[in-house]
Amino acid sequence: MKSENINKMNFPENFIFGTATSAFQIEGGGETEWNGLVGEDGTPLGNAIDHYGRIKDDIEYILYLGNAYRFSMDWSKLQKGPFQPLDKDALKHYEKIFKTLKDNNKKVLLVLNHFSNPLWMYKMGCWTNRSSVKFYMDYAKKILEIFSDYINIINTFNEPNAYVNVAYIFKGFPPKKFNPILRNMAFSNMSNAHCRLYDYIKENYPKILVGISHAHMIVQAMNPKSPVQNFIKKFFDYIEHEHMHEYFTKKGEKVDYIGFSYYGRILIDKFPLLAYQKRGRKRLDELGITHDDMWELYPEGIYRQIKFFHEKYNKPILITENGTCTNDDNLRKQSLYNHLKNVKKACDEGVPVLGYFHWSTFDNFELAYGPSRRFGLTSVDFKSPKLERKIKESGHYYHKIAESNRLIEL
Repeated sequence: MKSENINKMNFPENFIFGTATSAFQIEGGGETEWNGLVGEDGTPLGNAIDHYGRIKDDIEYILYLGNAYRFSMDWSKLQKGPFQPLDKDALKHYEKIFKTLKDNNKKVLLVLNHFSNPLWMYKMGCWTNRSSVKFYMDYAKKILEIFSDYINIINTFNEPNAYVNVAYIFKGFPPKKFNPILRNMAFSNMSNAHCRLYDYIKENYPKILVGISHAHMIVQAMNPKSPVQNFIKKFFDYIEHEHMHEYFTKKGEKVDYIGFSYYGRILIDKFPLLAYQKRGRKRLDELGITHDDMWELYPEGIYRQIKFFHEKYNKPILITENGTCTNDDNLRKQSLYNHLKNVKKACDEGVPVLGYFHWSTFDNFELAYGPSRRFGLTSVDFKSPKLERKIKESGHYYHKIAESNRLIEL
């Protein structure tokens, strides 16, 4: 009977359990548009958690936390100008990561563009410049020529819908401008780059699975009859969700899987209830709704999204990011269990879910917020001179799940 219960907790065979990082959030600004950033908590980005210099130690945490790793490389370190050859020292550095992962039988999901771009490209208008497509294709082809044997899955872009909105609508990413026209130009070029690279990879490296990571939050009006709430919801859905997603999927013709990140639900009251805003956090607390430091925690939403995307596209599903922003590791652990329980529910119903990547391997420099926002399964002590690392209890818990390929009760 006990063995039967354990089997019921198993994930599908060969299920991917991994963690995810982004280069500039752990390596620092490099020669990107993020160079010189000071977070909202007053912390300079600098070298972030000095991952580039401490890769020998950090790779042990990566290997411990699952059977796969999703990461990006710093384009600005690898290519000093448009169409330039790739830097030999940077190539050696990243090759060690690829080789170590392969030697330890870890799957690799490489993100070719994760919210940062070389400064030389940024100064030319970045993704609003039509030439950005040629720059990107040249870089991607050179990377694939060297590293294709190590790569199982590719995200051509991480959350392109979030990137253009935060950069050109909400003014959170460089260039921090409100300009819907530039937003549309950037998005069109990114979509074009994705589609061209998809075709190139399918022709030359057909074994590599290709897709994007699509940012998707559940947005819900608290009063479905409220015209104001419904207007806000429709605005969010239009600028962020399927209308944007279709530019990359092309009705499923330009992706091998549907990859998405999921962090929770945004309820619409008189305003969006965002936990990173004081008024949103206050209202969520008044309503007794569980949240982390960013959003409402709504684990059943990950199940809803898996079902929605599979029914729409009939493609395998990959959760490219999911995590909890909190200093309360018990909350992170509980949230991890709740989300994986809903992922497993979809698997049990026969939905082909390829895997799950937890954000993030380490506490990092969380975009414009700085290191005060903590998502890591590995803690980083930003007050210590050596930026000391330590696996959290949630990290040990995740390790046990990945190692046994089953959901472990708390």
